[in-house]
Amino acid sequence: MNLDEYQAKAFATARIEWDDPEAQHIPALGVIGELGSVASELKKIIRDGDAYTEGRKNLGEEFGDLLWYLAAVATRHRLKLGAIAQSFTEAAMPRAHSFDHIYALVAAVANLVSTARQHDLHPQASTKKKLVECIAEALKCLLFSLRREKLKLASVLKANLAKGDSKFGLSPEQAAAPCYDRKFRGYERLPRLLHVNFLERGRGKGRVEVLLRCRGMNIGDRLTDNARKDDGYRYHDVFHLANAAVLGWSPVLRSILRCKRKSNSKVDETQDGARAAIVEEAIAHTVFQYAESHSLLKDLKHIDHGVLLLIQRMVKNLEIEKLAMHEWERAIFVGFEAFRSLKKNKGGWLTLDAETRSLTFSRGEPASSSPKSVR
Repeated sequence: MNLDEYQAKAFATARIEWDDPEAQHIPALGVIGELGSVASELKKIIRDGDAYTEGRKNLGEEFGDLLWYLAAVATRHRLKLGAIAQSFTEAAMPRAHSFDHIYALVAAVANLVSTARQHDLHPQASTKKKLVECIAEALKCLLFSLRREKLKLASVLKANLAKGDSKFGLSPEQAAAPCYDRKFRGYERLPRLLHVNFLERGRGKGRVEVLLRCRGMNIGDRLTDNARKDDGYRYHDVFHLANAAVLGWSPVLRSILRCKRKSNSKVDETQDGARAAIVEEAIAHTVFQYAESHSLLKDLKHIDHGVLLLIQRMVKNLEIEKLAMHEWERAIFVGFEAFRSLKKNKGGWLTLDAETRSLTFSRGEPASSSPKSVR
């Protein structure tokens, strides 16, 4: 793969609105931010030594992100990285000692950002020429840094594209949620369609609890916020419903509905057991903490990459470990849209539909034909 092919594939799924005046600053700010991430990873590698077992992998990822934003700067100004790279050769790269290559990269990025800003303010042929030269210098320093850190460019490019596909890749809106229990009997499967009533009740001294009812029966535990303030966490079972609807997975909901796959002891222990349920609860709490600082995700378009990366690490060795980041993102947004409706209306009904990957809110008990779904 050459740099032009990488640039084309990288921006096939890019979500930068180039016509937005503020969004036009994203490439330059991204270069600055990712350069800091590269420095941070190198610091950890030095500080923690062999104990930091994923240091080299993470360093390669950060270099890939830096290259992505460098390509973004070029793309914004209608430039091709491949053509720019032809202006220098590896033989022309100077020798470096210790971390001189990183300091050279810092200087090149600083010069690039400053020049790009000058070209934005005073677009002229002379500033465009200088911008090309600055991109070339930054690219040269980046490629040299990869070589110094014994990282292969091809591997970095491939990993970065895979990361982009995971985060921004488009999945068919109508595709049904995965079915991990298809080979099991009906009573050991998560329901593909389910109506659940979230009933809020007083619990004395100003406290409230939420009771879940399904098919005329109480299910699960009665939940309070378990917090000093009223943050609505008593409704957090909605996130397990969202996981089941969008991802086809929820060990917590399996426990609540008593549909664990006990006919297979290994699956029951490793996929439906306490550890898997604890992981799901931890994900719910982690995302909730993030959402509280982002207006419960109202009007938010994307979930921070670090949050999604943490989730992927948390589900390692579980049956959903290969789910893409954009699928987790979709489950989170679906869950929080329903959560906000439940909290606002002090309860209500949710319809889980795994065939349309939707979770629908209604104030009253839903009819057999569901209202318009939240995707």
